[in-house]
Amino acid sequence: MKKISEKKFPKIPALDGISILCGKAQIKSKSKLDLALIIFDNYANVAYVSTTSKTCAANIQWLNKNKKNNRVKVLVANSGNANAYTGKEGYNNVLKILNYLSSHFICKKEEVIVSSTGVIGEQLPIKRIMKVLNDFLNRKNSYTTNWKNFATSILTTDTFAKAVYKKSKIGNNTVNIIGIAKGSGMIAPNMATMLGYIFTDAALSPTVLGQLLTDVNEKSFNSITVDSDTSTNDMVCFFSTKKIPSKVKSFKDKSLTRFRKDLENLSIELAKKIICDGEGATKLIEISVKGAKSYHDAKKVAMTIANSPLVKTAIAGEDANWGRIIMAVGKSNVMLDQNKLSLSFGKNSVIIKGELNNKYNERIITTHLKGSEIKINLDLNLGTYSSKVWTCDLTKRYIEINADYRS
Repeated sequence: MKKISEKKFPKIPALDGISILCGKAQIKSKSKLDLALIIFDNYANVAYVSTTSKTCAANIQWLNKNKKNNRVKVLVANSGNANAYTGKEGYNNVLKILNYLSSHFICKKEEVIVSSTGVIGEQLPIKRIMKVLNDFLNRKNSYTTNWKNFATSILTTDTFAKAVYKKSKIGNNTVNIIGIAKGSGMIAPNMATMLGYIFTDAALSPTVLGQLLTDVNEKSFNSITVDSDTSTNDMVCFFSTKKIPSKVKSFKDKSLTRFRKDLENLSIELAKKIICDGEGATKLIEISVKGAKSYHDAKKVAMTIANSPLVKTAIAGEDANWGRIIMAVGKSNVMLDQNKLSLSFGKNSVIIKGELNNKYNERIITTHLKGSEIKINLDLNLGTYSSKVWTCDLTKRYIEINADYRS
């Protein structure tokens, strides 16, 4: 498959007020970046969404206890260790990081965000992490903004660093939006997904940031699935450095129209990069459901199709077995009339209102399935609501990766 991964890492400008330091705490190996520190020189406004997993990681437990926090001085991220299901020791390790950084920067613990990704059930190598953090802080005169190093330092089974950059406008002011994400497996979000960080220099309040993030998250990060498994560490943060003034007071402000659309496109592009890097994936699958009685119904049908192993393996085998899609629709528990269903692959119609298209040609569908991007379109013909989600095929390589890698 000609993946999005084959595109070069985008050129991303430095954002005024942000410094990035990346290093090797030997969490993954001696040679790989696995720890990053982002410093906001004058604090940043922040909003975030995080996993709803009942076995969430220690850093998420801390965040959940401090949801009222809406500004941040420091972000620290590690890969290779999730610090999930690590008990009191794991939670105390988060506190050690918070106490150390808040003391150094003379800020509140609540103004430090910790994020982790990697193996579940193992303790953080806290001594090595603290040593690297100390080294970071001693490099005060050599702070840089290397976005690719940051994107690389959060990878686990990912095969490439993921980033999207957009130049946008709020009113007459040109602003920047930068998105960095990681994710390859254990992708089936509920509220958020994987690790994602969005940065803008537009001056936006925490309330507006939160409303924007909730809106785009549902259409992007919350609309992808690789394997139906929700991580213990999922988190998406949206930061505003406040360097470029804006008069935005409300999420509905007309001056936000272009920015909102650019943010949505950036988030969808990032989400699709994650799917294209799905473990063992060879095909990006877009599933569009329309004609539903509610958005919830449309989304549920789409995600049921996207999470079906039988659908995903059929597409991996380039088998025009459309019956598996109909099976998945039926098990979604959404009220529907099978005599009204219409189904197509791309522009190629298979079913029209419950009946097999008399012009149906399986060879045409098979040809479509040989491509790297597959489109499945379903019309319930019951209402006006729609939803679009993305997934990937399920291959032998997925099994090999997850048999070899402990998550």
